[in-house]
Amino acid sequence: MTQPNSADTPHSADTTTTAACPTPVPSPSAPRPTVNTLVTAAKKAGTRDLSEFLTATGHSIDDVYRGTGTWTTILRRAELAPTPAELVAGEAELLKRMRAFLHVDDAERAAEYRQFTHDDARSYDDLSEFEQGYARMLFFNLWDKAGGHSTYSEGLASLRSQPAVRAELAQLLDHLVDSGRMRDAQPLEGPHVHIPLHVHHAYNRSEILAAMGVARLGGQLPGFFAQGVLWDAANRTDSLLITLTKNASDFAESVRYKDYPVSRTRFHWESQNATAPESATGQRYQNHAKEGSHVLLFLRKAKDVSPGRAMPWVLLGPATYEKHTGSKPMGITWKLHHPMPDWLYAHLPHTTPTP
Repeated sequence: MTQPNSADTPHSADTTTTAACPTPVPSPSAPRPTVNTLVTAAKKAGTRDLSEFLTATGHSIDDVYRGTGTWTTILRRAELAPTPAELVAGEAELLKRMRAFLHVDDAERAAEYRQFTHDDARSYDDLSEFEQGYARMLFFNLWDKAGGHSTYSEGLASLRSQPAVRAELAQLLDHLVDSGRMRDAQPLEGPHVHIPLHVHHAYNRSEILAAMGVARLGGQLPGFFAQGVLWDAANRTDSLLITLTKNASDFAESVRYKDYPVSRTRFHWESQNATAPESATGQRYQNHAKEGSHVLLFLRKAKDVSPGRAMPWVLLGPATYEKHTGSKPMGITWKLHHPMPDWLYAHLPHTTPTP
């Protein structure tokens, strides 16, 4: 497979950065080009390279992936890439998953995902344990309900028969790496050093569950997981997936918990309604430090970036119990081990929301 070239200075003029989602997202006032507009622009630009197209036309990566759009679809409609007489089985579904990679913001993850776009990609069984963690993240990002695959090796090997998917994913990852979206690496340490996640980087549900070892073939699948709390017994870790803005259309009144940053290093979080201080879960939250369990906080500002496109969570990192008030739910103050950076903290509400 011929690898695409990357543009030196990809353009993303009509995007803004949303707090708790470090990747640029469309500005509400920006015009939204139709697919026909993008196809016309692609014909005029005359390139099959995604970054070159964005630079030449001034369109953004979010324009390409708005709704169910894909770069391959644009190329085929612009007659810049051949449309096969018979589509490869599973191709359409996988192409629709490309927008699930738009938030990737660290070079290590991009490189690990990128290796599976090569014709000679190594099999899952030949990877190191750490590399297999990234491979599972990629797997569940492509098939959040397993895609009918019984093993990771089988699923990832099936990408060899998906040249259009591999070509598009390669171009997308290359564009993200070259576009200035990559943040400095800050891997987890200590008891979590083996987990392929970085503090203050963005991850979606599939990646989080896969990285923590909770998502499993034959077990919990990300596509069926809707909770905001996750106890991982193997890593003795509570992962708290926090959404700050809870709209009535997405969250019942009973689960619109009062979650908010108190400062750069402290976060107020409400437990599930059934959790009392004397319960097993409540006791674990209070005594985790001395009993050898851990807490990781993941934060996003809202449920969606745009209609149909979920906002990823930013990993705030490990936290330690400091105090609590109330019961069912418990209002817990967590002390963060890593202060929230300016690009995140400055755009968050810092006081208790109005009931």
